[in-house]
Amino acid sequence: MSTPVNILIADDHSVVRAGLRALLERQGRFRVVAEAGTGEEAITKAQELRPDVAVLDVRMPGVSGIEACRQIIATVPGCKVIILT
Repeated sequence: MSTPVNILIADDHSVVRAGLRALLERQGRFRVVAEAGTGEEAITKAQELRPDVAVLDVRMPGVSGIEACRQIIATVPGCKVIILT
């Protein structure tokens, strides 16, 4: 079995995070290592946990998904980012 893809999910709606987690983890290849409700939290968790992929909502309170994307790409080598809207 191959190594799972570690994923961070960031969205200000907990129901969206729960739905994405359920869909991704059902596949068996993916492991959600963290969830974040704000852009700031997403940046901090990405820097701390070094996920393979960050799935970010484009609109979050405080730091937007766009700015979080910029900061994650700049500070977490190899992390890919998917932006949802």
